Amino acid sequence: MGSEDDETRRFVGQWTVSEVCAWLDSRPLGVHGGPLLETASNHAISGKALLRLTEETMERMGIVPQSLRKVLMHEILCLRIQQEMEDLLDITDGSDTRLSAAE
Repeated sequence: MGSEDDETRRFVGQWTVSEVCAWLDSRPLGVHGGPLLETASNHAISGKALLRLTEETMERMGIVPQSLRKVLMHEILCLRIQQEMEDLLDITDGSDTRLSAAE
């Protein structure tokens, strides 16, 4: 039903290039949306690569407006936090990881 819900349920680090493009397309990027999709596609930005992007990398890729890079970094940082939380939940899911050293 909601494609954004489906995307956020899957680990960001596992997103394909087309899923990254769909995520970018869902962001309110105005006139920059089209060129960003093209850049992501041309550079084959997967979810794993997206999580590793920096402002400097984006600038080298041709994303020139600093204000746009800052907006994207904010969005990417939110995705990084989401990914970290999912990783932590995955590690602890269904198992008690506490050591019983005191016993």
